[in-house]
Amino acid sequence: MSYETNYVVKHDKLVRLMHMNVECATPDYAKVSMPLDESVKNGMGFAHGGAIFSLADVAFGAASNADRKTGIVNMSSSIEYLRPGTRGPLVAEARAVRHGGHIVNYDIHIFDGDNNLIARVMTSGYVTNVPLPD
Repeated sequence: MSYETNYVVKHDKLVRLMHMNVECATPDYAKVSMPLDESVKNGMGFAHGGAIFSLADVAFGAASNADRKTGIVNMSSSIEYLRPGTRGPLVAEARAVRHGGHIVNYDIHIFDGDNNLIARVMTSGYVTNVPLPD
């Protein structure tokens, strides 16, 4: 299955709203980028924490739901902001840590346009029996 048919690429409205680009998505790895424009900056001119978290969550969703018939949803996330994002694009890379029967775990790293690590996220997802739309 190609990334163009990925559930998140086809159905996630936040992806379009925030101009995200799912560059690749497999069950083990996803890479998602987003421009750092004024609409996603905080009052100090840095990448907004909510935008950074949204990018990480989309990367998790793209990877965890790749090549699946039923959905995986975010159950828990812990984010650590390491430095301000000052230059775009922002890039999130999600890597699978564990694929369990009911729980999956991913580490997501977010980089700015200078390839500085600006945040890291640990996410656990729950494997549902809810069919993903075509």
